[in-house]
Amino acid sequence: MKISIFCGCFYPSVHPRAFRAEELAKEFIRKGFEVSVVNMSTVKGFDYDKYSKEQNIKVINLNILHGRASKVASYVPKYPKLYKFKRFCIEYFICGNFFRYAKKTIPQLSCLEDSDCVIALSTPFECFYSLYKYLKQNGKNFVVIGDSGDPFYYSKQTKRAIWFKYIERSVYKSFDYLTIPTPNAIPLYEPLIEKGKIEIIPQGFNMKDQPLYEGDFSTQPIKIGYAGVFYWDIRNPSFLFEYLDKSTLDYRFYVFMRMPDGRFLEEIEKYTNLKQRIIIKYAVPRKELIFELSKMNFLVNVENLSNTQMPSKLIDYAIARRPILSCNENNYDITVLDQFMEGNYSAKYEVDASEYDIEKLADKFENLINQKRYLYK
Repeated sequence: MKISIFCGCFYPSVHPRAFRAEELAKEFIRKGFEVSVVNMSTVKGFDYDKYSKEQNIKVINLNILHGRASKVASYVPKYPKLYKFKRFCIEYFICGNFFRYAKKTIPQLSCLEDSDCVIALSTPFECFYSLYKYLKQNGKNFVVIGDSGDPFYYSKQTKRAIWFKYIERSVYKSFDYLTIPTPNAIPLYEPLIEKGKIEIIPQGFNMKDQPLYEGDFSTQPIKIGYAGVFYWDIRNPSFLFEYLDKSTLDYRFYVFMRMPDGRFLEEIEKYTNLKQRIIIKYAVPRKELIFELSKMNFLVNVENLSNTQMPSKLIDYAIARRPILSCNENNYDITVLDQFMEGNYSAKYEVDASEYDIEKLADKFENLINQKRYLYK
């Protein structure tokens, strides 16, 4: 069986969707399938040919999003309010370069033609939309599974014009299945797709051969770890920063991020004590990241204000086997924060890592494919 994975980013990108694509690709190879990865973006200087030969994964780079990675903003507009309004309008009405990127992508998707199944990963949604337009123009002769971490129109992070709701609905209608990571997110998708097409398949990882730290955790300073992005509307960390800034204990706060975040760096400047104790590391490869996390006394998860998403960092945290402090600005308890700082982890958040074993989750994808494969033969 030939499976193609169509994604916005792939290894060595440090992004949850890149992790998703690579873990699936490697597991399908282990299962004996022929695997192609159709990748919209590239990482400058990375030898994809060497990687393809070593992993036996055919990587097709479309070079659509090359150079798209965000940077710390340095441009200062002459009229800030007008500039902000203009940017809002562009993002709200046409979603930036959404249609331009899709137009460049669609003709290149002929590389999917001999697939038995195409698994398309959202983020960016251009993946879904481009595949939908390609199928509309050329017909469908393979099983199509869309894999989404968050709906496009009903996303809690971004407001978009109402026509994107109808675009998203049309896109999902052309797919055989839509896989999402948690049943809590089903209500967000119900206005967009019939419930019978929705399948729950969370993020999966290979649990084998992951080195972990085995040293002493009783020494000072206290090591606190956080991995991922801060969202100031749905995942605001200010309560944590304020608490740590007031703490008189000896600690170091390690923050692992994909890339510099101007808003985060600006916020940290407000906290005199905290900014002297924070250590920021960028673009740490995932296997190395989990090892670094396993050195921490405890790990912090700043929860989303809604429970429709499960941050993939929680799976990494579980693999690292360190206690997890999970809370948000509305439900945090000073007493619990104090307990963690003192080494009492009785209120730790529990995650069963075995539920995210890539072997089990790849089997679920295979079962979905086999249910529909006969339609296209």
